[in-house]
Amino acid sequence: MAGIEEVARATGVSTATVSRALRGLPNVSDKTRAAVRRAADELGYVASSSASGLASGRTLALGVVVPSVSRWFYTQVLAGKADSVVATDLSPGMLSLAKNQIKADNVTFQVEDCQRTSLPDSAFDTAFMSLVLHFTEPAKTLAEMRRILKPGGTLIIANVDPRARALNGLDRVRCLIRIFYHGATGYRTKPPKGFGKNAMTEKQLCDLLGKSGFKVISAEMIKDPSRSSNLPVGYIRAVKV
Repeated sequence: MAGIEEVARATGVSTATVSRALRGLPNVSDKTRAAVRRAADELGYVASSSASGLASGRTLALGVVVPSVSRWFYTQVLAGKADSVVATDLSPGMLSLAKNQIKADNVTFQVEDCQRTSLPDSAFDTAFMSLVLHFTEPAKTLAEMRRILKPGGTLIIANVDPRARALNGLDRVRCLIRIFYHGATGYRTKPPKGFGKNAMTEKQLCDLLGKSGFKVISAEMIKDPSRSSNLPVGYIRAVKV
């Protein structure tokens, strides 16, 4: 079975174009659409159930331009699923790097602090926060997300807890060392003072979402098994009520 990236490589187009072609969206030529569908059939393409539910309509992406194991993964996936994406980061340097890597024409970039953005009220269908909530004051950030989401809008949070019980002993030490290493080299900044003090367990975050005017729809924990010290990532989906 192949994923969207394999189809993109086979056809020489972006993952966003592949997604648009397969979904029958506009701004894709008939020739490209046919090539994408042919490659998808030949490769046995299977859509990711997690990715397919990420976003639709107008999407705000907060902190999703940071490079990960698959560089710029979240922003690329969101670009293929949403009509338009506003990708934000607190670091102008990171946004500059992202602009050079992400070529989707439905993505715009701007510097924002997710605790107090310049974005208008009720502007977005979906907001996606990637591994950023623990850098902030969570209650303040969730209040800001509720302000900018449309009624019934979806908030999706990728959440990590460095104290996760899934990591013990040496694995936990290795994980923390890697976080600080990537913060200094890959992300071009050191982790902020007090890093991790606001990290929450899945239950703590779900409880706070309920108190912040959201209804939790689903919660899923995913761990990359390729390395025992990889930190599990929780994906929590909630709607504005």
